[in-house]
Amino acid sequence: MTHRLAEFGVGLLLGGLAVSACWGLFWLSIGMVGLSRGSCRWRVVRNSLMATLLPLSLMAGLLWLYDGVHGVSGTLAMGLLGMPMILVGFGLRPAPDGQRAGQHMLQGVHHLMDQLLGKHQHCGGCSHDEEHRGGCG
Repeated sequence: MTHRLAEFGVGLLLGGLAVSACWGLFWLSIGMVGLSRGSCRWRVVRNSLMATLLPLSLMAGLLWLYDGVHGVSGTLAMGLLGMPMILVGFGLRPAPDGQRAGQHMLQGVHHLMDQLLGKHQHCGGCSHDEEHRGGCG
């Protein structure tokens, strides 16, 4: 029983590190595009690279250490799916304004992407009316 609980815990840890590495890779790609456009600095790329490489190296070390002792099992695989499922559950919960918490996060991600990619910087920010009038849309 304790062995299976430890396997599940290691799976949760690996799943969380995998989510973190994917998140860092996502922002690394956004940062590289922003850097090529000149709308963000090297600091964004460096931080995103570290947010990708650090979890990946921790995952590699943990898998090397764990696999040498126990091997990969179904309980470990169930733990791997646990962290993404927890994040989906947190995203589906209602926020105080009635929207889902995931919607707020996506709005924040879109806003940050627009900032890093330099969208609408040449016009000082677009409103929905400017798209219809042929502004910078």
